[in-house]
Amino acid sequence: MSRTSWRFKGVYPALVTPFDESGVNEQQYRTLIDHVIKAGATGIVPCGSTGEFTNMSFEERIEALRIACETAKGRVPVLAGTGAAYTNDAVKLTRKAAELGASAALVISPYFLKPSTKEIYEHFEKVAGSSELPIFLYNYPQVTGVNLDWWLVDGLREIDGIIGMKDSSGNMVNLTNILVRRPEEFQIVVGHDEIALPALAAGCDGAVLASANVFLDRYLRIMTDLSQGDLKEARLIQRSIQRTVRILIKGGGLAVKAALNMMGIPVGKARMPLMDGDLLGYDEIDELRALLEDLQLIPRGPVTFKMGNRSLVAEAYPKAVGMTRDVIDDLTLLHGESLCGEALEVAHVDLVMGLKDGPLQAAVANSGKLVDGFHSSNIIKDLRPTTVFSSTVAITGEGHRKMVYEIAQKAVADAVTRTITDRMIPEELVPDLVIVVNVFVHPNANNPRRVFYNNFRAVRYAIRHALERRQSIEEIMARKESARHPFAYNP
Repeated sequence: MSRTSWRFKGVYPALVTPFDESGVNEQQYRTLIDHVIKAGATGIVPCGSTGEFTNMSFEERIEALRIACETAKGRVPVLAGTGAAYTNDAVKLTRKAAELGASAALVISPYFLKPSTKEIYEHFEKVAGSSELPIFLYNYPQVTGVNLDWWLVDGLREIDGIIGMKDSSGNMVNLTNILVRRPEEFQIVVGHDEIALPALAAGCDGAVLASANVFLDRYLRIMTDLSQGDLKEARLIQRSIQRTVRILIKGGGLAVKAALNMMGIPVGKARMPLMDGDLLGYDEIDELRALLEDLQLIPRGPVTFKMGNRSLVAEAYPKAVGMTRDVIDDLTLLHGESLCGEALEVAHVDLVMGLKDGPLQAAVANSGKLVDGFHSSNIIKDLRPTTVFSSTVAITGEGHRKMVYEIAQKAVADAVTRTITDRMIPEELVPDLVIVVNVFVHPNANNPRRVFYNNFRAVRYAIRHALERRQSIEEIMARKESARHPFAYNP
């Protein structure tokens, strides 16, 4: 087969790279590749941006390419990430990928030093001329600092051996210009997950996506729907995953790894400088979990709730791997905390919950009373379980009062109800519980929709943290290096 006859087809996951202390974790990598191939992947992409290639040594990249080619051999093609800032490194990696059995190479434009168009052209010309592998250009200006504009692509596609392009820019104007000007044999694949549907509908030949590690089947269905002219169904699928996609794109390999780990596909942590709590905020980890539950990608199973001599088993509790206990052994008094959002609409919830005949009966008895040293509290009407609401800051005016006792309180009520609906708290347990919620609403908050949304999320996550005894001491110690104050610009 000549290198100009190789054709991209379908959806290739941009694989994360599992690491351990010695380098690439081969067992986990093979398990991940087997997982995506069984899920329907038409090919795989090792050592791309999602695979953290910039945080890997030259030798580690070769090792990852070896594992990927061996594991995929005879089943699906490998589009090997062989890009580098230094032209000679890209040449060497592309040659090695050919030796290992890759079908084509994905070569990102030189990054960091922001080369001129002439330098970019000569970089790709050198790489393409030094290997028999078909070459896909890789446009990702958000990380490289340079864009492959349509008029530059017009010239690059004339280089012998360059047969296609992955566009991760998210720029539909530039992408459309490339699509309408390309010859039929020049292949274009979308690499920006948030515009997968419009890009495919506009004429892209397929997709290379980070989120395809997580829900590959959705993208395959979008492509099938488009091929059958069912744009309405394709839209519904894209909308169902859009919020999840946004978190995965923002957090990159860090977020994709978090999702896979929760789903029970172990891939370890991202390499520094990436760390939980910064690029991927703690609230976004909780949000990602909830969204994966909604998409039915988190396994469910039994969790036992113990109340003295009495036990209750929730048979279909959403059990994110590494987060959920099999037994919640004492419901007398539980504590959970969550911080969601940013700027003036940030929500901080401090929550306690427990049995109604335990210590929280005092909170119920004192609700509505002015107790020295405490802000006024009230029981939210018509809400089960019994929920006591209070503000952690003094009310500064009528606008602030409305934000707290109308907007934020409605968010608390809706979040408690949603927790029951999601079966995080079994219905049978509701009559026995009391929840006390302390909310922070900034006196200068001015966007009621964001105040509602952030408090709604914060309450949901605080309840989960309480039930699951999070944060544990181990979790706190693991996160201490990335701890940040929400109103500070520096650590």
